[in-house]
Amino acid sequence: MPHVGHVRGRTYKDVVLRYYRLRGYDVWAQAGWDMQGMPVEWEVEKRLGLRNKKDVEKFGLENFAAACNALVDEYLAYWREWGTRRLGLWLDLEGAYETRRPQYIEYAWRLVKRAHEEGLLVEDYRVLWFCPRCETSLSDHEVALGYEEREDPSIYVKFRVEGSDREYLVIWTTTPWTIVDNEAVAVNPDLAYAKVEVEGRECWWLAEALVPQLMAKFNIKSWRVVDRRPGRELVGMHYAHPLAEEVPERAARPHAVVAASFVTLEQGTGLVHLAPAHGPEDFEVARKCGMPITNSVEASGVFNELGGKYSGKHVYDVESEVIQDLKAKGLLVHEERVRHEYPHCWRCGSKLIMRADRQWFIAISKISDRAYSELRGVRVVPEKLRDRFDRFVESAKDWNISRSRVWGTPLPVWRCKRDGRIMVVGSLEELRRLAKELLPVDDFKLVHRPWIDRVMLSTPDCDEWVREPYVMDVWLDSGVAWIASVDGERNRELWERLFPFDFITEGVDQTRGWFYSLLVTSVLYTGRAPYKAILIQGLVLDKHGQKMSKSKGNVIWADDLLEKYGADPVRLYILTKAAPWEDLAFDPDEVRRAVSDLSILWNVVRFADMYMTLDGFSPERHPLERLAGSLLDEDRWMLSELSQMITKFVRHMEDFELHKAASLWRDFVVETLSHHYVRLVRRRVWAEEPRPDKFAAYAVLHHALKSVLILGSVFVPFITEYLWQAYVRKYERDAPESVHLAQLPGAGPADAGLLETFRELFTVFSILAEARNRAGIKLRWPLREAYVSGARHVERYAELLRYLGNVKEVRAGQCPEDYIKAGERGIEVCIPGRVEPELYYEALAREIVRRVQVMRKEMGLDVSETISVFVEAGSEDVRRAVETFHDYIARETRAVEVRLGSAAGGREWEIDGKTVRIKIGRAGSPRPV
Repeated sequence: MPHVGHVRGRTYKDVVLRYYRLRGYDVWAQAGWDMQGMPVEWEVEKRLGLRNKKDVEKFGLENFAAACNALVDEYLAYWREWGTRRLGLWLDLEGAYETRRPQYIEYAWRLVKRAHEEGLLVEDYRVLWFCPRCETSLSDHEVALGYEEREDPSIYVKFRVEGSDREYLVIWTTTPWTIVDNEAVAVNPDLAYAKVEVEGRECWWLAEALVPQLMAKFNIKSWRVVDRRPGRELVGMHYAHPLAEEVPERAARPHAVVAASFVTLEQGTGLVHLAPAHGPEDFEVARKCGMPITNSVEASGVFNELGGKYSGKHVYDVESEVIQDLKAKGLLVHEERVRHEYPHCWRCGSKLIMRADRQWFIAISKISDRAYSELRGVRVVPEKLRDRFDRFVESAKDWNISRSRVWGTPLPVWRCKRDGRIMVVGSLEELRRLAKELLPVDDFKLVHRPWIDRVMLSTPDCDEWVREPYVMDVWLDSGVAWIASVDGERNRELWERLFPFDFITEGVDQTRGWFYSLLVTSVLYTGRAPYKAILIQGLVLDKHGQKMSKSKGNVIWADDLLEKYGADPVRLYILTKAAPWEDLAFDPDEVRRAVSDLSILWNVVRFADMYMTLDGFSPERHPLERLAGSLLDEDRWMLSELSQMITKFVRHMEDFELHKAASLWRDFVVETLSHHYVRLVRRRVWAEEPRPDKFAAYAVLHHALKSVLILGSVFVPFITEYLWQAYVRKYERDAPESVHLAQLPGAGPADAGLLETFRELFTVFSILAEARNRAGIKLRWPLREAYVSGARHVERYAELLRYLGNVKEVRAGQCPEDYIKAGERGIEVCIPGRVEPELYYEALAREIVRRVQVMRKEMGLDVSETISVFVEAGSEDVRRAVETFHDYIARETRAVEVRLGSAAGGREWEIDGKTVRIKIGRAGSPRPV
């Protein structure tokens, strides 16, 4: 089910796709559902209470496959709703590809057939990681996805040297159960080893450089070195298997010291216990030396009959039993616990084991040079994470593609029963042509287990071919999406137009997952990388910076998140919280800021629409170009800010700096547009007369809002679409049908001098606000004067600063004594420490206006509706304020009358410590436009 991590990744993809649509590109945006393999099986087994393969077989493979398919249908409905529609993704859901469909599966078969033809399909006996819960092997890149820190036993064990009852080889291991299958002990031939007499009782062979620290670890007080030898002189020394009595079969053959260059002094004792069936390096040494490779552990993690007394028991139960047996025999030197990174199943979470088995591989090691060369031509964002991917591809190992499961893409390999030769089937057409008899089932069942297992093939040179009973690694399914998703062999023209794809994005873990599987399958099939650029995403963590997991209970699910906040705030929060490639500590409470930011956008549009409607503004009758001569400085500044924002927006998007583009857009809406421009033009908008500069302000505001909605549509598609329909298309009937069909607005000229001047203006205004804060004087309370020093353009914007700062006079110069000061960036502003009497009444009048506006809003009055205002106050100051500023109060509140006297039934307010009762009521109809 989609969680916040999926929301992040899918949001990034959608933002980039929407951006390139704005640029006018023909964008291919197809949904795809990768629903094969272990993840589905694991969930079905949990729901049905099936513990292992035997339970699955008892339930019935046909019933199990049907249950898996039904679960996929359930998942897809959920993903379509919560992972796509509710998240606002613009994708082709009707034409979505599904990895379970026959048409898609054929491409995985084609790849395997191509590998076979190129000599890259290999069957081999190797040591592999297995999930004992899922009872199947895993590939190296699957293993890399599941590393977690855990605590395991760490034991030091002594193996008795044959011919002596007091001389031992001391080894170290964190997998005690593997000692059951011990075949040899490895030393580095070039290292120095010491024979250490311990407390006068016995002698232990250890790497000489490690002796002091190991004696301290073992708490050995009395010891001395009695012999020194290079590792090569220990080679051939025989020892007794430490569990000879428990596993008698092991005691019947010799065990000796062998040379291995991989032995180091980094950990352990310098002597390594070798279990060739449970370690790839051990396995290679065994093959080189011709020693037996005994595997007593089945894929389920249970010891078979070769396990002696441990037969029928699970390795992790045997682990503690082996420790107790060694302790009882006096062979356990030291026991402790160690915390280390260890691989777990990337889907079910079970601790993995290593075991030797016969499996199918694609020999990626033979094409890794070509894959690496192709990867070097791919743009990786950010560049600092390229090395991680490069190194993994450069040293790529052969890909284990076979899985001992039921639900998944069947391995298309058939073996001749007579002579063991293999044949690879590359298509449904080939399968039908070679089948001795086709089952009476549809194509969907024909390409899935268990039905395909019953299809016997026949050729002139072999009467009966039987399929190898495996499905394939799920990452191979997803790995062929670069061609299977568009059915590239049948739609060759379309595929060749799209390939290689421009862009792909996934989490950092996918450098060993989907990024990797796409790359190597494409290089194998076409010789080329399938993508031009990749954006590597960081992980999504909880608000404390911890990894999210079901076991911790800190996973945030998409449906809960979107139901509570809606898609747009979640998308905007994700986009602005961190760079795409950085880990994101997701705090649901912080989404509220995005809600607030979008409310500001909503209110700006509401403000514009309200007054444009009142004054009869029309973009057709009042085009911006025709009103150029009526623009004021603040209008030209606004247009310059907009142009500069568009230029930066495009640059950030082209560089995949989605966080910078989204933050730029948000800051423009909140600060530049709402807090600055709307505040500057409000006095013009409130003016009753239809002045040319008033319509110029409307034209600029409309142009800015239209551009803001178009740019913002890539980030917040729902609110921008609603506002486009409710606002833009209300005023422009010929506007595109949807904001998502509009084109990217162009950046006009930007006046650098004007930008500098207004940035200084707002800096001075901010400093002035801080001085007011220090003096305890609200912005609504007028001041006689303010002094500004250190600013360059005071004269040019003095009138605007008087309006913004509610100051009667702005002076350039040094501050008088006893004035309250504030400053930053070399600019200082100072104001009087108190409000003078004649201005005090104006301040009280402004406070009354503020209360009346609140009451208007609570009554739900339209801005054009007029009212009657009644003010009742015991304070002489308040009465004087109403009398003196009667016209101001009426104008600001749209009142036809303002009376002092009884306000019975009104609302009580406290203004500067004085109780005032105010009552309002409707007094007339809206004024004509």
